[in-house]
Amino acid sequence: MRLMGPLAAFIIAFFGGFESQFILLGITAWMLIWWISETVHLAVTALLPLLLFPLFGLMEAKSMSAYYAHPLVYLFFGGFIIARALEETNLHYRIALLILRRTGTGTRGLLAGFMLSTAFMSMWISNTATSIMMLPIATSVLAVLPETSAIKMERPLLLSIAWAANIGGMATIIGTPPNMIFAGFLSEHLDRQIGFVEWLPIGLAAAATIGLAAYTILSRSLKAISLKDKEKKETELYLEEEWNRLGSMDNAQKKVAIIFTSTALLWIVRPYLGVISEHIHWSDTGISLLAAVLLFSLKGDSGKSLLEWESTSKLPWGILVLFGGGLALAGTLQQSYWFEALEVGMKSFENTPILFWVLIMALLGVFATELLSNMALVSALMPLVLSLSMTFGWTMEILSVPLVLGASCAFMLPMATPPNAIIFSTGKLTVSYMMARGIMLNVISVCILVALGMVLVTMG
Repeated sequence: MRLMGPLAAFIIAFFGGFESQFILLGITAWMLIWWISETVHLAVTALLPLLLFPLFGLMEAKSMSAYYAHPLVYLFFGGFIIARALEETNLHYRIALLILRRTGTGTRGLLAGFMLSTAFMSMWISNTATSIMMLPIATSVLAVLPETSAIKMERPLLLSIAWAANIGGMATIIGTPPNMIFAGFLSEHLDRQIGFVEWLPIGLAAAATIGLAAYTILSRSLKAISLKDKEKKETELYLEEEWNRLGSMDNAQKKVAIIFTSTALLWIVRPYLGVISEHIHWSDTGISLLAAVLLFSLKGDSGKSLLEWESTSKLPWGILVLFGGGLALAGTLQQSYWFEALEVGMKSFENTPILFWVLIMALLGVFATELLSNMALVSALMPLVLSLSMTFGWTMEILSVPLVLGASCAFMLPMATPPNAIIFSTGKLTVSYMMARGIMLNVISVCILVALGMVLVTMG
């Protein structure tokens, strides 16, 4: 499979007489084959434009490198730093327990508690890390229940973690890579900025409605289960013991909590900060980097910094490279012959209702991501979405939002997302169990995303 990418590139370039537009098309095919097959790491594929485009004279190296240093790359870097600080200080575990203690210990209360905890944490840290953190809490809670009740509850409870981890990332611009890729593409090619506050109403609305649908599907499995008062007490006792074991917040946790909360608030009120001083120009990237600098600079109880630089070795650096590579490929394609040809070809569909295209994008996002990487899917389709939007005179968000949000809706297959795989690895779930419920949520998600897209149409 590794040879198929470069071989496809050579064949396309050869039959095109090695003209520049065919070399570009060949490299694009190479990247798509490697991205779809994941035969090498996605970030390695994303480096190909930086290597090959200047080599074949398609773009200057200086222009290409600018894509990999886009301001949004540093916004996401700051977000990753905040996530690392939450994990390093164990503050994420404390937040999860706090939510679980507030939602009750009945069957539906526990389900709601796990979904809310998981979704909230996934808004800020990776869905993989969130799932890894929540899984031992779930297994421990199940362990204190009588065997008959635990067996009935374990599958919906475990599946709720995977689903909520995927859903939570939709809510914030830094919650999941597809959101970041879309924001960067829009900024780079249309000079439109989508920051935290601009994305939140869209992302949160989608996450809340799809999350409610997920809760409804899973709670139906709990109708026949009724925990006795003793079982509820045992669950409450376990959560209380875990909370007490954590003790009071130490100095480092308090400082990280303040920085975390302040950063979120600054992102929300950022559009209004300009009235304070005309000499200070606030941006989401600046706020993110301010948080990162504070976390590296302020000291905790041990005299060390709240976050040591060595901790950045665990950051998902590959996502930042992938982000830059996606922008580089899209930017070069947009200036090429192929982009113009695509626009001309799309003219034949000018009488097709916009609802059709919104539905196609939602279906692609939701179902294609069951088999493909959501990052690769969104990176590959952004230029097509831009071409469609420009051809028909629509705002790009109308088609992009159903696609981008749909890329987080992989609810059917164990291999679709890391949270699905992590939960499936427990051996408690079967593929048929996941697919039977996942297909329902996938279809509901498509309907919700189409409705959201049509709302954007009415808003212009």
